[in-house]
Amino acid sequence: MLIHGTLLSAFGMLLLRVSPLRSVNLSLYSGEEIKATFIHLLCGYLSGFQSGDTVEVEWDAEPLHLHAETFLRATNVAGITMLIHGTLLSAFGMLLLHVSPLRSVNLSLYKSKIRLPEEGAIRLAGSKTRSQGRVEVYLHGEWGTVCHNAWDLPDAQVVCRQLHFKGALSAAAGGTFGEGTGQIWLDQTKCVGTENSLSNCSYNGWGLMDCSHKDDAGVICVAGTSATETFVDHSLELSEDLGQLFDSEEGCDFLIHGYTYTGENGDDGLWEMVDTTVCAHRMILSRFPGFKASTDVDQISMNLTQTCRPHLPSLIRYVYTRKLEVSRTTAECIHQLASRFGMRRLMEDAGRLFTKLLPEDPSFLTQVSFYEYSVGAGDRVLQENCLQYMAWNFQKLSTSKAWSSVSAELLQALLSRSDLVVPGETSVLAALEDWVSQVNRTTSEEQQAALLARVRFPMIPAKELIELRYTSALYPAHPTLYQEKLLKGFQAHSLPFGALKNSSNFQEDDRDYQPRIYTAPPWSVAYDQSVETAGRPIDDPYDRFVRGSRRGRNTQYYKKPSLRRTTEHHSTPVHTSALFNDRKVDWQLNLFNEQSDCSSRGLLCDSLPAARMRMSTHKYQDQGQGSIRYSNRLLLSCRGRFIFHIVDFKDDFAYVPAGANVTYPCPNDGYIYHFVVRPEYI
Repeated sequence: MLIHGTLLSAFGMLLLRVSPLRSVNLSLYSGEEIKATFIHLLCGYLSGFQSGDTVEVEWDAEPLHLHAETFLRATNVAGITMLIHGTLLSAFGMLLLHVSPLRSVNLSLYKSKIRLPEEGAIRLAGSKTRSQGRVEVYLHGEWGTVCHNAWDLPDAQVVCRQLHFKGALSAAAGGTFGEGTGQIWLDQTKCVGTENSLSNCSYNGWGLMDCSHKDDAGVICVAGTSATETFVDHSLELSEDLGQLFDSEEGCDFLIHGYTYTGENGDDGLWEMVDTTVCAHRMILSRFPGFKASTDVDQISMNLTQTCRPHLPSLIRYVYTRKLEVSRTTAECIHQLASRFGMRRLMEDAGRLFTKLLPEDPSFLTQVSFYEYSVGAGDRVLQENCLQYMAWNFQKLSTSKAWSSVSAELLQALLSRSDLVVPGETSVLAALEDWVSQVNRTTSEEQQAALLARVRFPMIPAKELIELRYTSALYPAHPTLYQEKLLKGFQAHSLPFGALKNSSNFQEDDRDYQPRIYTAPPWSVAYDQSVETAGRPIDDPYDRFVRGSRRGRNTQYYKKPSLRRTTEHHSTPVHTSALFNDRKVDWQLNLFNEQSDCSSRGLLCDSLPAARMRMSTHKYQDQGQGSIRYSNRLLLSCRGRFIFHIVDFKDDFAYVPAGANVTYPCPNDGYIYHFVVRPEYI
């Protein structure tokens, strides 16, 4: 509302009629006298404030919270936001009578309680961008800074995660975002990178430091909400109050008993059991049919596993608050309980969290457990997520603690997949032999034969096929099956595929002639964007060709230098068949990080980073040998620890997705790129 000149007292009379006020926004133009006059006349309605009420002032766009008596002492006010809820007094009308041509005053009238931050809360200051700034910590009612001594990327990761960003780009040195004021709360902060909050990291102690504000540390976070946050939050406005109601059990009228049998007999000869009882409110539970709270019963009982029973109260509390923290140790139980009570939304979210939690356990015990649970629960989406992760990281799985707990059914499902990432088909057979001979000696011969049938012998190099009769631990138990599979392999290395297709024994859906994703040389080349030194030996399990013991040999290979704007050349045989050993295909490999890298070659990249894998020369001419196509792949490994995303090359290009769009989360951008050549018959 624009008011020029002197306002009439009628406007003040109008304001007298405003009862519980929502909002009045005024833009007034007048002179300097508005400052003192406004403060003086404001005394009239501060008398209506109750104890604890606060006037919220916005001073040059910086928020300042003052108690009523403090506000009255303020004399230099440029722009004011006052929170008042109640009936306005005529003093405001009197104020407007004194307004002469002036600059600007903006008023929004409410009344509010100021909610203080929690101890250990953090914020970013000193920057116009919300995703970066000086790190400040709240303690004892005061915001303080963090010294940059020992400040590194893991510390920044924790800060950005606590503030719900996707991740950290860098840890900023002291002074990058200016000097703070007041206390310096933390020094020598040393985070692992997995902590939930900065206060959980190691540090000297609150307020114990040896630095000044010129050393105030900062961070630069990846903008956007975190994609890996494992906190389910469907909270409503009253969630905190409802949570307190649940905790108090006041007026609860419905009992939920979760019991677990101990496996021991009691004095009465019956099995002993441990019981967890939750008292809840029928009305709140009634929207979920699994609780049966809308019927005449006033309690229900259920048999729970020993690991899931302790999580029953947390799940019931979620019904009240719509908030629930989920970790890899609790995700399976939360999913199971949510499914049992018909809490579909929570079940779906817990299922999605499974995918995010899969890379967290290098022992693979969690992944195997999730898979077995998904089979029992009939959750096909979760089942596929688990299978895919274990297939992409099969080499890690076969050398992990969980290998002994892999069931024959799970192993059979894995060996049936073409997206199995392995050095070569020989390593698949070696892993199976190890599983049978060292892990599952009691496996029946029928199960062994079913598993052995899924090894793709035509993909095993001819030289190694010759040796299998003498080296394979499974040959003596399955000589007939081995002879059939070996013959099939030798035929694939000696006959054109056209002749194989015309054979009466050929089946169109036979996967034995289809490659998996082989990472041993020459079929794969790895580039580490973080490594600048060419020819540095790196031990990478995804490029290690293993034969024999499941522990393998500690083989090393030489990685290519970091791939920037120069074109790298690589050569492979036309196909895995021995028929093409002397016939080569040359490839040009590029990794583009900037649009200028693409445009300098006359290319337009849809997004960045982008990988290019182009056949530069093809010395092979099809002479009735059967058609060959290349279904090449780009593998992304997270610092060599696990494969987290695979992209197909289409029209020679493969685009690396943004962090939130990868299949499994990688905590930083330390990607290793694997260019994989996959020739296949069609």
